[in-house]
Amino acid sequence: MTTCLSRYAPGMQPIDLDDPRSPYIKIAASIRAAILSGELEPEAQLPTGDELAKFFGVTRATIGSAIRTLRDEGFVQSRPGGGVYVTGQASLPVPAGQVHPLTGLGAFLHEAGHLKNLPRSGWLLLGIRQPESVAEHSFRVGLVGMALAAMEGADPGRTAALCLMHDVHEARIGDVPSVGRAYVTTAVPQAVTAHQTAGMPDELATVFQEMTAEYEETETLESKVAHDADKIETLLQATEYATQGYGSEPWQDTSIQALRTESAKQLAQAITTSDARGWWMNFASSYHELRATTRARQGLKP
Repeated sequence: MTTCLSRYAPGMQPIDLDDPRSPYIKIAASIRAAILSGELEPEAQLPTGDELAKFFGVTRATIGSAIRTLRDEGFVQSRPGGGVYVTGQASLPVPAGQVHPLTGLGAFLHEAGHLKNLPRSGWLLLGIRQPESVAEHSFRVGLVGMALAAMEGADPGRTAALCLMHDVHEARIGDVPSVGRAYVTTAVPQAVTAHQTAGMPDELATVFQEMTAEYEETETLESKVAHDADKIETLLQATEYATQGYGSEPWQDTSIQALRTESAKQLAQAITTSDARGWWMNFASSYHELRATTRARQGLKP
């Protein structure tokens, strides 16, 4: 078996006959372990189906099932012309002493997480002690962007991505309120994103940099919709703060005035003519009845 191991299946372990799992699952686990341990490197070609069948002592059909499992998991891929190859798995271990190629991506994602700690500074002018964070704002901007994109015939996925990226640069320069913008000059978002992504692999950095550039240039339909989504989210938050007694009318007015698409203007009209609390007030007004119904369904006394 040792000879077969080196010839047919480098780094793979024979299956344990006492293991109650299905043979194809055990074979997939053996190949997966060889990939994760680095014995089978990215782009390496797997032994042929016949060689694997001989090594593991199973049929070609069982090998096929194992390969399909690994393909579905993203560990291997079939290529035109024949052959199964290990994919460039980002999770592969890196030898000790070497910097992982995705360290820069991890740092960027940690930095983006700082947006959860960064308040939207404009709301502080209203005396709101704990306003929404930039991350909270961006989350709903993404949802609004998807809806507006669908109404405008834009790509919802691309629009949502632009929405999520539109304020990431603020992790470094902060959220400068309207008052501060009259006095403070900051680096352009494209330059900040270039610095934030400098430690990433080029193909990843390009993805983020291109999204920031597209949003800032405002030439594509998706970028125009994303800008409107940003303003609609501000309008939503302003109306919600207004129900709490804050004078947010200037934020509402400037948000509406900045809208570009007809869909966003229609949505703004719907927002300003409805109650921000409406989505839950019907439940509140029927609380006792809903509670009685629920308890009755559970066989409990009202």
